[in-house]
Amino acid sequence: MKKAWDVNVNGVMHTVEYRAGFGAKVIVNGRVYRAKSQNWFVNMVDYPITIDGAEIRVVAVGNKVDLAVNGRYLGSGEEYIPLRNMPVIANVFIGISTIGGYFFAGIFGLLIGLLFGILVYPKLGLSGKTGGLIGAFVGCTLVQVVIFMILLKLQLEYGIF
Repeated sequence: MKKAWDVNVNGVMHTVEYRAGFGAKVIVNGRVYRAKSQNWFVNMVDYPITIDGAEIRVVAVGNKVDLAVNGRYLGSGEEYIPLRNMPVIANVFIGISTIGGYFFAGIFGLLIGLLFGILVYPKLGLSGKTGGLIGAFVGCTLVQVVIFMILLKLQLEYGIF
């Protein structure tokens, strides 16, 4: 995945680029920097850059990438919220949903856990909605239980899986 932006700072254009693959990279005006994910299961990068006094941050959650300049995202226009503000419980839920989902319902449970881990948990965690975060975790677990029950029934009745 590759995403690039041209940023005007004090009348000078700068190029900021984000590349993900085997390791995330942030490229600023041709200089390459390695960015490390803040989560083991989901790509979560919040890489700071300072150019001529302007605070720029490359923020990636899953496959969604945006650039924040002086506290505002360029793509969505929303206010920048640091990923470090996400509660620890959100990262715990991501881990439990992915690993637990795999052991409980196989590859389907893993995919459901990753889906919630990429789309739901970070968004609710960053918005500060702990109740919604817990509700999403319960919902994810219920979906994984239903998948487990369906797979178990298919296995017992038809020998599938």
